[in-house]
Amino acid sequence: MVDTGCSFCVIDSAYASDVFKIKENDYITEGYIKKRNFIVLDSLEFCGTTYREVYCIVMDLSGKFMDYAPRFIVGGNILIRGAWKFDLANNSVEPCDIKPTASGDVIHWKYFPRNMSVNTIRLKGVIGKQKVDFLFDTGSRYSKLPIGFKAGPTETVRKESANEDSSLQMVEAELTRNVGFKIGKHEFTHDFFDGQRDCGLLNAYSFGGIAVILNYERRTLEVVYE
Repeated sequence: MVDTGCSFCVIDSAYASDVFKIKENDYITEGYIKKRNFIVLDSLEFCGTTYREVYCIVMDLSGKFMDYAPRFIVGGNILIRGAWKFDLANNSVEPCDIKPTASGDVIHWKYFPRNMSVNTIRLKGVIGKQKVDFLFDTGSRYSKLPIGFKAGPTETVRKESANEDSSLQMVEAELTRNVGFKIGKHEFTHDFFDGQRDCGLLNAYSFGGIAVILNYERRTLEVVYE
């Protein structure tokens, strides 16, 4: 998984143990985040580039996310080193050369406060006439509204839910369909679940399958029409 909402790379603990023979006594328990188990990968090859001395969190992904669990998550400590094209129409992600001028329409973004995450991306948006802050998270399965935000009629549906604290289970959730929202000068329509945070959440599918280039150096999201 390539996850813009994850600060560090993550490896499934069972995969690390079974394939790479990494045991608990190999973990680094003191690092960037307290109460996290880290390892330092000697090298990681991703999209044709070899990265050295990569900090990686060890987590029970298979136990929490079950059939949906990735074995490895490429996180912010890799992504912040370049620009990346996410193309959902072709199911691909690839590094991009940074051109002097953008070939598409540019949306500028900012980091969230550092106490949240070292690479968390904030997009300024509008729903109706209300301004909304969104977290851009390619690792999220669903898009969500800010807590308490109403964007139209809702319906109660059952969905699968899991996170690092709770294993995969079916839960009831409020869903608002066909919500129109605007990011920069671009207008999109997407379904949103009710959220539990002050900011909303946009996943990679929120932009309707349009290819986007995420440029960490310039802090821009470039919308590419091809």
